[in-house]
Amino acid sequence: MSWVRGRPRALAMLAAAGALGAAASTLPGGASAASGEPGGGSSSNCPAATTPNAMTLVAGTPQSATLNSAYASGLQVALTNSDGCAVTSGAAGVAVTFTAPASGASGVFSASATNTVTVGADSSGDVMAPTFTANAIAGSYTVTASSAYGTVTFALTNTAAGTPARLVAVSSLRQTATVTGAYRQALAVQVLDGDGNPVAGASVTFTLTASTATSACGTSSGASGTGSSAGASFAGGASAASATSNADGVATSPALSANGEAGAFTASASLGSSGGGEHASTSSSSVPPALFTLTNLAGAPAKLTPGVGATQSARVGARFPVSLAVTATDAQGNRVPNTLVSFAAPAAGPSGRFTVRLASRSRQHGGRARQTRVASVRTNACGIAVAPTLTANAQPGGYVVKARAGHARAAAFALVNEAP
Repeated sequence: MSWVRGRPRALAMLAAAGALGAAASTLPGGASAASGEPGGGSSSNCPAATTPNAMTLVAGTPQSATLNSAYASGLQVALTNSDGCAVTSGAAGVAVTFTAPASGASGVFSASATNTVTVGADSSGDVMAPTFTANAIAGSYTVTASSAYGTVTFALTNTAAGTPARLVAVSSLRQTATVTGAYRQALAVQVLDGDGNPVAGASVTFTLTASTATSACGTSSGASGTGSSAGASFAGGASAASATSNADGVATSPALSANGEAGAFTASASLGSSGGGEHASTSSSSVPPALFTLTNLAGAPAKLTPGVGATQSARVGARFPVSLAVTATDAQGNRVPNTLVSFAAPAAGPSGRFTVRLASRSRQHGGRARQTRVASVRTNACGIAVAPTLTANAQPGGYVVKARAGHARAAAFALVNEAP
C-alpha cells in the first residue's frame, strides 16, 4: 500500500520538473535559450523577411584624436528592427550621411576630403564611415549620421596634446659676435603643443638670413662697401640646418660663426614639414617661427684713414680751415665705432694746439676752453673721429700731426703754418 500511495507523489514531481524545463527554454523578450540571440525571439519566432525601421550606434563614440590625425575607431552604425530580429531584407544600399561641423573643430572623411560623406548600407544593415581625420583646430564636437530610419550622433574631440603649436626661444633672442668669430650660443627653441606640453621628435629648421639693409654710413652694401652683407653660417658653411626636438621638446642648431661684415641680421627657427615622425603631417605654416636678432661687431681698429684735411695750411696764430678727421676700420674693412683716437701735434717747433672745451656743471654754458697739443675723440657709429679745432702756433713751417688708435697703423696729417 505504501508503494501505491507513493506513486502519485512521484508522478506529480516529474510533472513539475517538466513545467520548469519548459519555462526555462524561453528568456525575457521572447528569445529562445537555444538560439542565444539577445533581445529577440528564436529564428522560428521572426518573420521570414525582416526590414529595418530604426538606426543604432555601433562604434566610434566617444573618442579623441590629436590634431591632423585620423581617429582610431571608425564611425559605425547599423540599420535594425525594433522587434529585435535580424534584418534580412530592404537594407542594402540604404543611404546614410555622416556630417561633421563645417567650421571650427571638425575633420574630413577620406573618401570625400570634406566634412560630409554618404555611405550605403550592406545587406545586413551595417554601415561604416570612411576614415575620419581631425582638422587643426582643438575642441569637442559631434558628427551626425542620418538616414531614412533616424539620426544618431558621435561625440568626438580634437586634442592638441602632442601636436606642435608653438615655438619658444630657449637661447638668447639677441646675440653678438666679432666678425669672423663664433657666436657664444647655438640657436635653440622648445616645441610645445596647444596645452603647453613639450613635443619630442619634431623637426625644426634654423635659417640665417643675411642683412639687406642699406648702410647708414653711405657705403654701397655691407660695412666695408664691398657688396656683401652681414650674416653668419653654421658649421660647414650652410645658412640653414635642421634639428629634432629632444624629450624636453628642445631643438638646438649647430654652432654658428659670423662672416666678415659688421651689422645686424635675423635668424629664424620654423617647424619642419617632415622628419617629425608622428608630427610629419603638421602644417608648418600654422606655427609662427621663432625669430632671433644677431649682430656682427667690428673687430679692433687696424687702420686709420685721414679725411680731406690731411694736407692744409693756415697763417700762424690762425685756425686750420678743415677739422682733422680719421675713419677707423678693422682688418676686414669694417668701420669701427666707439674707439678712442688720439690726435697729437709736435711738442716743439712749428705746431698747433687743439681747443678743448671742458665740461661745465651748468647746462647754459659750454664749459671753459683750453689749448692742448693732444686731443682724444671717440669714433661715431660710422667709425669717424673728428678732432677739435686746431690753431697754428706762432712758428711758421711744416709739421705732422699723427692720429693713433690701439694697434692700428697711425694716420698722418701734413700741415703748414704760414708766415704772416
